[in-house]
Amino acid sequence: MVRRFDFCSLLNAAGLNAAGLNAAGLNAAAMNAAAMIVVMMIVAGTSFPRAASAGGLTPREEFFENQVRPLLIGRCQECHDASLQESDLRLDSRALVLQGGISGPAAIARNVDESAIIQAVLGQGNFQQMPPDDPLSQGEIAILKKWVRIGLPWPGDDDPVAPALGDQVAIVRAAQSHWAFLPVVHPTPPDVSGLPWAGDLASSDQRVSGDEIDSASAGSVTDVHPIDAFIWETLHDHQLQPNPPAARRVLLRRLYFDLIGLPPTSEQLDALEQDSRPDDVVLGEWTDRLLASEHHGERWARYWLDLARYADTRDWQAQAELRYPYAYTYRDYVIHSLNDDKPYDQFVKEQIAADLYLDPVSTDPAAVDSVGAETLAALGMLTVGPRFRNNQLEQMADKIDVVCRGLMGITVACARCHDHKYDPVPIEDFYSLYGVFASSVEPQSLPIIPGHQPAGDIAADFQAQLAAAQGVLADYKERLKQQADKALRSDLPKYFDGFVMMTIQKKADIRGTISKLKVEDIVMTPLNNRLAQSLKDKRLAKHPVLAPWQQGLSISAKQFADQRQDLIRQWLADQDLNARIRSGIESAPPKTQGDLVAIYADAFDHVIGNAKAVGKANAKGDPKSPPKIAKLDADDEAIRRLLLGPGGWLDLDVEAVANASRLTGKGRKALGDRLKAITEVEASHPGAPPKAMSLVDLEKPVTPFVMLRGEPARRGDRVPRQFLELIAGPDRQPFRVGSGRRELAEAIVDPSNPLTARVAVNRVWARYFGEGLALSLDDFGLRSDPPSHPELLDWLAAEFIRNGWSMKWLHRTIVTSQTYRQSAAARDDGLLADPTNRWLWRQSRRRLDFEAMRDSMLSVAGVLDPAIGGRSIRLSEQPYSFRRSVYAYVDRIELDPMLRTFDFASPTASSASRAETTIPQQALFGMNHPLVAQLCRRIAADCRDGLGRPGNTDGTAQVQSIYRRVYGRAPTAQELSVSLRFIHQAENDHSTFESTWQYGYGPLRWKFAPNGTRGPANGGFTPLPHWTGAFYQASDQFPDPVLKHVRMTNRGGHPGDGDAKSLIRRWTAPDDGVVSVSGTLKHSRDGSDGVVAAVRTRVDSTGFVAAQSTVETAVDRIEVKRGDVVDFVVSAGPTTRADSFAWTVVVQGIEGQLAGRTWDSVSDFQGPPPPPLSPLAQLAQGLMLTNEFLYLD
Repeated sequence: MVRRFDFCSLLNAAGLNAAGLNAAGLNAAAMNAAAMIVVMMIVAGTSFPRAASAGGLTPREEFFENQVRPLLIGRCQECHDASLQESDLRLDSRALVLQGGISGPAAIARNVDESAIIQAVLGQGNFQQMPPDDPLSQGEIAILKKWVRIGLPWPGDDDPVAPALGDQVAIVRAAQSHWAFLPVVHPTPPDVSGLPWAGDLASSDQRVSGDEIDSASAGSVTDVHPIDAFIWETLHDHQLQPNPPAARRVLLRRLYFDLIGLPPTSEQLDALEQDSRPDDVVLGEWTDRLLASEHHGERWARYWLDLARYADTRDWQAQAELRYPYAYTYRDYVIHSLNDDKPYDQFVKEQIAADLYLDPVSTDPAAVDSVGAETLAALGMLTVGPRFRNNQLEQMADKIDVVCRGLMGITVACARCHDHKYDPVPIEDFYSLYGVFASSVEPQSLPIIPGHQPAGDIAADFQAQLAAAQGVLADYKERLKQQADKALRSDLPKYFDGFVMMTIQKKADIRGTISKLKVEDIVMTPLNNRLAQSLKDKRLAKHPVLAPWQQGLSISAKQFADQRQDLIRQWLADQDLNARIRSGIESAPPKTQGDLVAIYADAFDHVIGNAKAVGKANAKGDPKSPPKIAKLDADDEAIRRLLLGPGGWLDLDVEAVANASRLTGKGRKALGDRLKAITEVEASHPGAPPKAMSLVDLEKPVTPFVMLRGEPARRGDRVPRQFLELIAGPDRQPFRVGSGRRELAEAIVDPSNPLTARVAVNRVWARYFGEGLALSLDDFGLRSDPPSHPELLDWLAAEFIRNGWSMKWLHRTIVTSQTYRQSAAARDDGLLADPTNRWLWRQSRRRLDFEAMRDSMLSVAGVLDPAIGGRSIRLSEQPYSFRRSVYAYVDRIELDPMLRTFDFASPTASSASRAETTIPQQALFGMNHPLVAQLCRRIAADCRDGLGRPGNTDGTAQVQSIYRRVYGRAPTAQELSVSLRFIHQAENDHSTFESTWQYGYGPLRWKFAPNGTRGPANGGFTPLPHWTGAFYQASDQFPDPVLKHVRMTNRGGHPGDGDAKSLIRRWTAPDDGVVSVSGTLKHSRDGSDGVVAAVRTRVDSTGFVAAQSTVETAVDRIEVKRGDVVDFVVSAGPTTRADSFAWTVVVQGIEGQLAGRTWDSVSDFQGPPPPPLSPLAQLAQGLMLTNEFLYLD
């Protein structure tokens, strides 16, 4: 049995009480550090290890061997074994029973009504009663029914032979009997009223029917809770019994953390203990109160956000804006939906197709009403994912994975390159779903979510800043367009040559074309795209200017060569053909498609030149000097309008030009910087209105082709957009409306889908018990182990659907069971029979996850910000935010150090669970992190100020107050005694701790002579008081009004004016011994007389001078006593102009207690240590690092 761990026991057991530590010469800070180390060592070692299952047969297997196998041998296998198979049916192995015969599988695990073997022995359905000559007795039929109901156990033949990898025929056959792919049944909870301990443990507010489990009915003595019935039957089968309920205080703390992720207060715990009503009534009321709390959604949203791989940034891409300014609106949608108990099926549908449920469906973001826009935020599940450097195939695979594995526990993304190796998912199914998601895009303008918009001056300021940033971008794009227009019109034939290389001949890509022809990227890309698009416009085949262009270039080069003479005759015979184009064809009949493009390029170039001349002449307007060309003729005017009119071929789209500028690093940076400026305003300005990261369907949905081996260039057959055959069956119909996202969403939450409800309830169960009924939380495929309690899993799934997909119904049903409420205490018989607690004979002891741990620290410190929703906060940014951890800013590229330390789920892929590690960084967080120290000081201050200082009393009240704040209870007599002794002796310890290195200024106090004369001993030293986070200086002003440019960095610095303001890096010897010094002094600034330096010890100094030079600063031997200092002093020369220097130093211990130790001035450089915690704060810290605080019992 594991006892509750307490701080006093730790101190006594480890010999770390205040008296012992003080006698050892440790100050308060060192005592705290030592105590904390032991705390974390013990904390790290308390979790229960997994052990192998006990050997021998389980009770179910014994039932098979004793009852079922003799029955099958004696009554069935005469006609259904290896020697004879009537109806192609064998009943001599589990695999063959599941495979069945000509009528299909002989049995379906846990489904008595649909199993053919039961129908046959009863003579029901289309079956003749078996055996025909001597039917089974009712007792024998009951044995078969029980065997089917408990999952068809068969020792040594639990699973059918695994099909070969990728053999979809065999995989499909195996899937027909796989537990997760079978329809959800609605089993009746077993009758366990006869169990000897059932009456004592049965809860007073329990009903067999799920929707009757309600605290409103508390008070009447009724049947066993359905969950307990399933669990207790299995425990009885394994000759186990459940633990008794945990103490009320333990249960309330368990409820608080499980339902809202925060600890109860001592007042709430005391009120619970003083309530004399039955447990079911009292705990039922607390359950309803916590489920109604707005903090419930915050707790459970974090689990969902792991599934949705939520992040506030995209993944890395050069020069791209990485932030999602409005990702938080999706997080807030999840929180509000869970708080509102939105039906789970609706919750899922909105996250896949919210835009398609608006009435009427609108693609105009401005037309969406308040409710609609808030619902559109649900689409963040699809839009907050990684972008994979804009690789569409990777993006679609990510969406398929988050939807299929995240919602149904099926790994469809594994069928991207080939048929799934393990599950019945052919490659065609992957690309069917690819087409669904590829048919939707994010709109250019995201819809604003009304009702949450800032107003007044702050909103006006936002609009002004946003307009300014957008104006800078618009001006830049316009300049690019003007540059592109000028380049194109001045060298048009060269760009048409590029079109031939890229599109007609396909001999070069954009980079090769630009390099060879020396053309502008901002012209070549948009022009090539526009010209290539014209070849697909069949209307141009009759255009008076472009008919030859479309007819001659829309065919292959071989077709052009074969049809060339006929095409030329046809063109020249066309009376409507533009005269300039006709002239070009007549004068130089095209032999290749490139020749035809050249004819057009020359004609277009000539018209542009003429149009330019006309424009200049008309502008001049001098009647005495008439222009050579007064105006263009009709044919040239037709070409001019085609090229230069609104939307003309040479009127390049400004957005296309801007996007083309991304080809070069310089262009990406220029455009990216301006886009980032806009995002900065949207992401950080408090007046920015929230927007939904929504989707809209393309006008023409994508009908995808299979990419063989996952390679876009290797095209297979096209496939329709449709649902998985695994679930929808071979007669499924393609999606008919738009992208198909709405039809996909409805197929996922269709009650006939065997996966969705099972996966959902299994994951919720895992949060309450440490692991799911099925161990795999995100893969229910053929490789998944069967659930420990299959009937319970199906009952929960069926009741979940029947109760309107209510998540709060599911939470309430689980936490009102005795299985949930039982104690986590270990028993010898339980550990022997079921060491991993798979049969749930006790509750599982669980470590708080990071969010609950940090939020609890904030809560007991009294600083937790209860605000719901809003922008994300950076956890490690000072001053620290006291908002709940669910609002942490999640950066895919550089995850916050706190999140990275504590097993936060990777935001790059959907995660149904988190790894649980125990690493030194976690212990160091609790021992050394400034946030923890700040919270401990706050607790100590509250307890001291509220109850009087320990100097005025014996401190009992303060210790009791801290215990009640952190643990929610008063200390025991032993805890109080040890804590008081620790506090009183720590208060009398006035020793201090100084770091090895210090940084300051003072006099050099010696005069350098060229012959190396040594000067006097150490002079004065004044520490530099201000730490910027990167270096030390005199104040927060730089230059400082008094010390001017005095500054110390990790590699050097700058001295002040005169000898008295020399810069000093001081090393203090931690022990007796001998050290050597090596280093390099460098001064490189021109216009300076250099710097004077010294290595100064207790007895003498060694001097150096550097002026635009580098000097080695070695001292071979320095004898030191503990506490002696070695100063590395730098003084300005006669002038202080340009006296910045670099001086890196290594102190190496060579004899005595310092031998083998090294101190490096660069790597050791850091900010000042935080002030030591007071004894009360140390006590608070110690309590927050114990198991009682960090674990859920």
